[in-house]
Amino acid sequence: MITALIWIVAGFLLIASIIDWKLKALPSIFLTAMLFAVAVLNPANLWFGIMTFIIAYLLYEADFYSGWADVKVMTILGFMISTTNWLFALILLSVCYGFVWKVLIKWRLRKEKDIAFLPVFLFVYLTLLLLGGFI
Repeated sequence: MITALIWIVAGFLLIASIIDWKLKALPSIFLTAMLFAVAVLNPANLWFGIMTFIIAYLLYEADFYSGWADVKVMTILGFMISTTNWLFALILLSVCYGFVWKVLIKWRLRKEKDIAFLPVFLFVYLTLLLLGGFI
């Protein structure tokens, strides 16, 4: 069950990243439904989901994230984490990849103010998946 959930979330992040990249907007119901599904299917990791939401909200307030979609996706990833070490890895990778992403996008697309940030979470998720953070 959990292995299937890992691949479902990977597919969801891929679709969400493509939609965010192309349209610069994502329907809120899409993210909220996935957040609810991951929370219900993985209730043992509720603590990590709550802690990730708090960190994501702080990053949103610090203008690191540009919208609530980023907070929701970060919280979804938090529900997939099972240990404190991987939680810190998730936070560290999100901030590092996010900073590099913002620098590269601002350098490449100087005129656009609104950038797609969800692809960063896809990269973070794939990195954690390769390192074994969701097992």
